[in-house]
Amino acid sequence: MKKNIINLCGLALLSMLCMACAKDDDSNPTLNTNGLTMTLLESAYPTGTLLDLSASETINLKIKDQPNYGFPAITIYSVQVAIDPAFANVQPSDADPSVKYMTLASTYTKANMMVDAMEMNNAIIKMYQSANNGEDPTGKVLDAYVRVRAELVAQGGKKIAGTECFSNVIKLSNLTVAYVAALPKTLFLSGSSVKGGNGAKEWAPVYGMPGSFYTMAYFGAGDTFLWGDSEETGTGYGRTSSVDDQAGAGIEEAEDGSFKVTTAGWYVLSMATEIDKVKNALVSNLTIYPGAAYVIGNPAGGDWTDSNPDWQMTAPATADGIWESPAFTGSGELRAYIKVPGVDWWRTEFTLYKGSLYWRTVDIPANWAENVGSAYSVTCADGQKLYVNFDELTGEVK
Repeated sequence: MKKNIINLCGLALLSMLCMACAKDDDSNPTLNTNGLTMTLLESAYPTGTLLDLSASETINLKIKDQPNYGFPAITIYSVQVAIDPAFANVQPSDADPSVKYMTLASTYTKANMMVDAMEMNNAIIKMYQSANNGEDPTGKVLDAYVRVRAELVAQGGKKIAGTECFSNVIKLSNLTVAYVAALPKTLFLSGSSVKGGNGAKEWAPVYGMPGSFYTMAYFGAGDTFLWGDSEETGTGYGRTSSVDDQAGAGIEEAEDGSFKVTTAGWYVLSMATEIDKVKNALVSNLTIYPGAAYVIGNPAGGDWTDSNPDWQMTAPATADGIWESPAFTGSGELRAYIKVPGVDWWRTEFTLYKGSLYWRTVDIPANWAENVGSAYSVTCADGQKLYVNFDELTGEVK
């Protein structure tokens, strides 16, 4: 999955740096973040060729000149797409809100990229519909404008400051698209109280339940939020198939179409998506539950009872506050989870990896250490507690 790719790339970069630093001489690498540039080559597809994105598997994009970070480094590439020709004249730093673009979900580690054509297809459809009152562009001949973003990502998935670099913009002509409903690969939450209103937070996938996601969030009275399948979230109340407020949050539609919360508090948001094959449409069902998280297993004195109130974490009073578990009465590997009612605890389990929350995405018949890796296993001692920041998705045991 994407998260695993990022973590592995961070480990590879850190390994190169550590090996070089172990040899303390003038050959030690220095990270260069000044004057970074890269060149995206024009498309090799023959001029005049009609390209159906919905019927294609991949689109080939090539970077000729990669960013010079000062040493060989694994770079993460992501693809940005627009249908507005003004995209070619707007610098990334300008952040012009009138020029809409989307960053595709998949990322790449090679300069010769085979980009998921369906992701591009769906992004173009979404932008076209947004600009044309929901009109279906299926069958229309369109142009798209593409740019590539490069950056280095460290352990835990955090971006390395100053390493972001953007390519030139190229034009892909004579494209056709067709709406093909598909389950989202990722979901993101944005809002006035999410990351201080300055960013989007990724939902976690429910293990073993494709199309289902969950997240924990705090909303103040009057706060609003949106969800979407990319960091440029834009799906609101009216475009969500159903909303079930099981927590008394007082969910209603705001004037701008976003969700508005009338009762302040911590909430678990659960999104179940499915495809209506008859209508060729994505069905999205949002349920809001009271915010709850627990520890279980050996640190809980060997208690494996789901949702035992004795092992419920205490919620803070603010979005940036720290959740705190009861003091452990046993030792062993940390097992903790956000509780989504009606879902087994182990489907919404998390651990700590380098200080960040890491959600369960694989089968764990034994434990994190044996089935995922020792780096993902946190050893707990009697008397310690688990502390979590669910807004920044970080935590520690101490």
